[in-house]
Order: sequence, then structure tokens, then C-alpha cells
Amino acid sequence: MASIEPIGAISILDMGGNGDAAPDEDGNATSKGPTELIAAGVWIAPDGGENVSAGVEETLLSISGPSRVLRITVQEEEVSELGYIGTSDGVLILWPDVTETLRLIAPFDYRERPWYLEAARSRETIWTRPYLSQASGSLAITCATPILVEGNLTGVVGMDISLAEIDSDLANLSSGYPFLLDGQGAVVMRPDAPESFLWEEILMPGSLLDSKNRELADLAEAMVQGESGTIILRLSKGMVRISYAPLPTVGWSLGLVSSDQELAAAKASQYDQLFRRISGQTEVLALETGEALKDRGPKAAAPGSQDGGEEAEPPSIWPLALAAAAISAILAGLAGFRAGRRGVSSMVKAVERALEGIGRGDPEPKIEGYGSRDMSDLGEAFERMAVDLEDRISHVEKRSFETGRAEKEKEVYGEVRRFLLPERSPQIEGYEVATLSLVPGCEDVQFYDFFEMEGSKSVVVMAEVSGKGVSAAMVAALTRSMIRAASRRFGDPAKALRETNFHVSDDVRSGMMVSCFCGMLDLSSHSMNYANAGHAPPFIVSSDGFVDTLIGGAISMGALDHIDLEMEGWMIDPGDVLVIYNDGLIEVENEDNERFGTENLIALIKNNRERSAQDIMKELEAAIKGHVGSQPKTFHPAAMMVKRSV
Repeated sequence: MASIEPIGAISILDMGGNGDAAPDEDGNATSKGPTELIAAGVWIAPDGGENVSAGVEETLLSISGPSRVLRITVQEEEVSELGYIGTSDGVLILWPDVTETLRLIAPFDYRERPWYLEAARSRETIWTRPYLSQASGSLAITCATPILVEGNLTGVVGMDISLAEIDSDLANLSSGYPFLLDGQGAVVMRPDAPESFLWEEILMPGSLLDSKNRELADLAEAMVQGESGTIILRLSKGMVRISYAPLPTVGWSLGLVSSDQELAAAKASQYDQLFRRISGQTEVLALETGEALKDRGPKAAAPGSQDGGEEAEPPSIWPLALAAAAISAILAGLAGFRAGRRGVSSMVKAVERALEGIGRGDPEPKIEGYGSRDMSDLGEAFERMAVDLEDRISHVEKRSFETGRAEKEKEVYGEVRRFLLPERSPQIEGYEVATLSLVPGCEDVQFYDFFEMEGSKSVVVMAEVSGKGVSAAMVAALTRSMIRAASRRFGDPAKALRETNFHVSDDVRSGMMVSCFCGMLDLSSHSMNYANAGHAPPFIVSSDGFVDTLIGGAISMGALDHIDLEMEGWMIDPGDVLVIYNDGLIEVENEDNERFGTENLIALIKNNRERSAQDIMKELEAAIKGHVGSQPKTFHPAAMMVKRSV
């Protein structure tokens, strides 16, 4: 590939880094006071942060959760080179950790970088122009999203994305000659032009909008405006047919010197999906960071502990212990040998040099310079011992790595789960809210959410992901944040779920889908607009005992790019109890394989409808536990109740 000159290299830094933390004398990553709570690199602008103020420490404690989400997002996203969270008070979280590289160019204040300034100015997700990555040597681009808390800028989330995949795809396109045009009409990516290529006018430097060829300028205008189609151009060396289609996420357009409009549209959609996926990830992370910064000041876990619980296990000392044991055995053997022989000084020196080699990590240390039969035998034994020691250390390190990886995945999973399940029931004026989740330790992922909107409105959400573990938890976190953003944007639960589905469908893995009920309460009129995407149909028990099922809905999110979902409505009267639940609740079985069932659920709510939502939920919890009895708890019931109290 021969791309145009690198344009505006405006990544987080202009020089590469290997992403490794600087080791201390024992080979362990060094910690930096309160920054050890962060699961990524930390840079305090502008000099790295030798002295952390109380305000900065509070910020660090607040975003420890989002830092873990950043790390797992970058690790799972193949095209991501670097991810970062930069707050307005000078805290920069990075993964991979390139802080040692930043120290080489300090003072460094990311708040003066174009990606930060442009995202802060526009108050929306922005994309830079492509540039040549110093880290990978390939073309890259940066996506940056502002972090807003109650309308105030508190930072920017960014991600540097490799364009090598698109670069290679353009070069290997079998039909036609492709090129990508940016929002200013300039060609930003293209393969090498073949020797027989006659259309150099298309590849002119600068903007095609300024072309002296009026037809070419008109084509560039149509592409910049996001249009699609096929056009025949008259160029200096003849006629050419060009098909084009937009990449709306980045404001680019794909042109193809060919009459194959379907191919141009398919490739443009393929590339745009990548950009849309990345912008969704930065927007989710910005929302989560904003939520974390909104409530600053939570009590921090003690350094070296996991979430305030047990103390974290120190790095494994088994390799050092094995080496120490081996060295002790050798020295003991030398002492006995020296007692029975004379003139062993040269041999001792040879063993000393070999041991120093082990200390430096030499994979094949040898005792050199020995001549006698005994010394030769000792040298061969030493070499066998060194090989065995290397195998043992390798085995222990592999086992430690696998254990550590499992522990890290468990840690990240727990961190994301804490985003998804509220620590306490929300306070909604005129309403009581109670939730149930009897199996907090299981890997099934459900979440509840409650948030306020302008115009005296509150939104209640319950959702469930058809997957398990870290991947499902990440999809749930993405869904939760997308629903929040889309609800505030549209003020319509059906539009919010349709928009969320549009983004989630690109991110689901291994066939995971998300069922969701989203209700929007008007606290002044007590009406509720709602939408249901594949969730179990909620029902309402009125104060006089009548039961109404909330009809309407569509398939779960993630199955298709577009779902047919319409908004429904209902009035919530005083004493009404809204019950939202998952299939896992009614499918709970007893020892006779009898399900708890919808009938038992409705009967329990009717019989206790005059009690508070919390008391009704306690009765439901007791009933489920009584139904299950002593069976192994393989079920995963979840429920939410909203009762109008006045």
C-alpha cells in the first residue's frame, strides 16, 4: 500500500511504546501510590504525577471501575492500538501502559492535544484524519468522545485504531480501483495505482472539491454529502464509471472505479460497521466514566486488596524458590567436593559464572574450562540441572499465568456486574421500587436500571443477556449505556431500543441476544410509555385485584440489525403494582419438576398488593426459596416491582 502523506498525526503520543510497565529490581511492575488501584497505566499531567493531590486521588478512586472496562475493551478489540481516559483535572488512564514512553517526552499534557480539544469543543464523538502510527508503522485513526456530567465537560475518552485491516482489504479488492474520500473531499486512503491506471485526476493532492474538472468536483460534492450512486465521468484520458457509497460514522465515502454499485455499498457498509463499533465503545466508556465521576468519593479498597476484600496474592515466588534451591544444592555439593579435593578454585569460578548466567536468564548456562573427569561430570550434571530448572520454571510460570488470567477475568466480570446491579432501590417520587436477584454469584447476566430525565420523567429498565461470563457482562454494560443515551436523546422507549439494537447487533458475540423491557414514567400524569424487546410480558395488578398484561413487543435485541418495535402506553393508578420479571423466575422447578409458574406469581402479587413493594418482594423471595427447597440452585430468577403509592 502507498497511502498519501500522513495527515495530522494527532494520536495520544507521537512515538511508540511497548506497553510494558517499568520493572523494579525484582522484576515486578512498579506501583505509584494510589494509582495501584487502577488496572491500567496512569499519567498525571504534565509531569507524570510524583505528588498526587487529594482531588486527583479522588478522581483515581472514582474511575478505577472504568479503567478495568477500558483494559478489557482494548484487549478484546483487535484493531485497537491504544485506549485512554483523560479527565479535565489531569488524570490520564492508558492501556496498554505507555507511561514510560511519556516520561521520555515530559512535560506532556494530553489536554492540549487536538483530539482532546476537538472532542471538548464539539461535545460529541469525533474522528481525526488518518495518520501514520509511530507504534505500528501503519495508518491509524483516533476516535474521541467527551465525558459529560450534567452537561459539564469532565474529560475525553479516546481510542487509537489501526486502519491496516481496511488498508489491506482495499489493496486486495479484485474488482475495480477503490479510494476513500474524507469530509473535506480529500483522498485519505487508496492502494498503489497500477501502471495502466489512466485516472490520475482522481488522486490529485488536496480536495477534489477544488478540481478544475467540474464533473469530478460535483462527484466529490455528492460523496461529501453522503450520497450514493454510480456516475460516468469525462476525464482527460477518457470516460470512467465510478460507484460510490457513504461511511456515515466517520463522514467518509468509498469510491470505486467500477460499475459495481452493490460492491461499493457492501464494502462501505463493512468499513462503517467497524467505525460504528468503535464509536459505540468509546461512547459507552464515556457514559460509564461520567457516571463514576458524578458520585466521587467512594471508600477505596486498601492498596493490595481486591474490592476491599481479601488481600491480593503477591506475584509468584516459585521460580525464585526453585532457583534458590538449585543453587543451594550446587553450593553444598561444591563444599563437599572442595573438602576432598584441592585446586578447585578454577572450577568454583566456572560454576560462579554459570550461576550468574542463570541470574541473567541464560537459557543454556555451561561450566566452561573444566578438564578432569570429575569436573566434566559435574559440568554435565550442572547443564542437566539447568535445563530441568528452566522446564520447571516455565511450567510454574504458565500455571501462574493461567491462574492469574482466570482471576483477572473474574475481577473484570465482578467490576462490570457492579455497574449493572444497583446497590439500593432507587427513590422515585410517588412510587416504591424493589428488585430481586437471588443468585448474585452466577454467571447469568441481568441488569436493572433507573434514571431520571428532563420533564419530570423517570425510566425503568430490566434486561437479560443470553450469555454468560465476561463477554455477556460487557454486552450488558454496552446495552445499559446505549439505552440511557438513546432514551435521553429520543424521549421514546421504542426508538431508544431500536437505536440500541442497531449498535448492539454489531457487538454481540457467539449468538448472544438481549431481551429488554423499557418503561418511561411521566411523574406528573402517571402515564407510562413502554417498549418490550423479547422480554417476558410484564403485568400490572390494580388496587382492586384486576390483572392486565402489557401487550406488544418484538424480538430480542442483537438478532437483526433492525427490529420492528412500536411504543405502547398505560396509566398507572394509585395502588397499582407493575411486575417485570424474567423467564428464569417462572421456570424455577421443585423436586417434582413442577414450575413456579406465572399463575403462582400473579396470585402472590394479588394477595399482597396492599403491602409495600419491598414487603411483596420479600414474600416472593421466600416463596421461590420454599418452592425450590433443598435442590441445587441452578436457576436465575430476577424481578422488579414498581408500585404507585399516591
